[in-house]
Amino acid sequence: MNLNLKNNDKTAKTLSWAIFAVFAILTFILMLNRTPFFDEAHAWMVSKSFNLIELFKIEKFEGHLFIWHVLLMPFSKNNLFYPYSMYILNWAFCILSLFVFWKFSPFKRLEKVLITFSFPIFWYFAQVARCYSIGLLFLFLILSLWKERIKKPILISFLLILLANTSAMALIGAFALGLIFIFDILKEKIDKKNLICSFLILFFGAILVFVQLFGAYHPDVEALFKEKIFFYNLITYFYYIDFKHLTFSYIFNKITALIALLTILFSFLFLFKNKRSFFFLTTTYLLMFLLFTFKYSGAWWHYLFFYVYLISAVWLYKMDKNSENIFQKPFQVLFLALISLFTITTMFFDTLFLSEVYHSRTKEIYEIIKKEGLFEGNKKIYALDNFSQTSTGIMPYLKETKIYNVFGDEKYSKEEYKHYMKKEKRTFLIDEFAASLNENKINLGISDRKMFPVYFGKKYRLILKPYYKNENPNFIIYELEKI
Repeated sequence: MNLNLKNNDKTAKTLSWAIFAVFAILTFILMLNRTPFFDEAHAWMVSKSFNLIELFKIEKFEGHLFIWHVLLMPFSKNNLFYPYSMYILNWAFCILSLFVFWKFSPFKRLEKVLITFSFPIFWYFAQVARCYSIGLLFLFLILSLWKERIKKPILISFLLILLANTSAMALIGAFALGLIFIFDILKEKIDKKNLICSFLILFFGAILVFVQLFGAYHPDVEALFKEKIFFYNLITYFYYIDFKHLTFSYIFNKITALIALLTILFSFLFLFKNKRSFFFLTTTYLLMFLLFTFKYSGAWWHYLFFYVYLISAVWLYKMDKNSENIFQKPFQVLFLALISLFTITTMFFDTLFLSEVYHSRTKEIYEIIKKEGLFEGNKKIYALDNFSQTSTGIMPYLKETKIYNVFGDEKYSKEEYKHYMKKEKRTFLIDEFAASLNENKINLGISDRKMFPVYFGKKYRLILKPYYKNENPNFIIYELEKI
């Protein structure tokens, strides 16, 4: 019988490794067959354009913290293998985080499989090279060591600070876990030396965060807040239900939305008697609600952290000995249904649905620019681009050339940041752009939008000149002529 058990354990272990390998191989192949979108390119350019000290001065305008930018520096400053070096770095962090999840989390094997292959993990964290996968790794490491927090307070403190400095979204989770951790080490009266060291790490880590984010603001937050409503975003972004652009089935999306909202409701009822997990979920959800409602309405990938923190809260709950409550079985059924629906979404997801993230045409545009020699001899290009997505995406390929977005918000020079902080950035760039025209430095701009001829100030007229087009042109070269 024991032999059978050992054989069963060995088979289960082999199966787990096989599932893990399938995830790693699939995401790696899919990752290499996409082009980076503007946020990925932007992070690369920030890490390339500034040193470590300068990063601490500008992170408040980025909305995230310094760790991801620092990790990109060795690659971006040496123009090494863009975007694949960035892709593989992010992918490695996601794989490591899932390794920790599979090895240490208290979830059942089926739950682990479904969570691993759910849309947020499979299609976003594993494939899109942002600052989030490294945060996922630190979060899962903390949870894996959570039972040892009293014995290893210095290590937990250090990991909390690392988590907090990966992104604004991860900072929320670090804050909630940090409060629980402080309460526990004070309650348990740990060794005085460890207590002092832990508090010093947390204190200086908090200062580090404060220095980076003090005075943070988003220049378009008012416009965003007017256009979007939190609860609508919660459904359309966090649970990936878009009633205008359906993934594959209107009925499926309706069911997923209903299950998602019921899971949220029952999660609070289910976790209520477990103080730590309930506090964690309540704090993270409340802070995200306040952030998305009053500070920045966010993009759909920011809302994926509702899913991440739900999983984390359940992980915290499962580590404690809990008495059963009447909401336990309904929540377990809903949670299993939710992660199952997310896995189905993964299987049927069409990347064309989010072409700006998964099918950016920036490399294609760069190849045309390179072939035609459009920017040869020019170190400075001015982009007439309202959303700056195309020009931002092109810039890492240009290497030595920098694009300054006249109407956008990219900031890749000290002078731009100086004016941006004074809220004079756009005026500054428009004046400099006009001056460059007088000096005959450059008369080209890039745009990712169709525009009719318009007037640029009183001296110049913007003339529409399609350079490259197909059924759906997404970039046009313009020239300005003097009136």
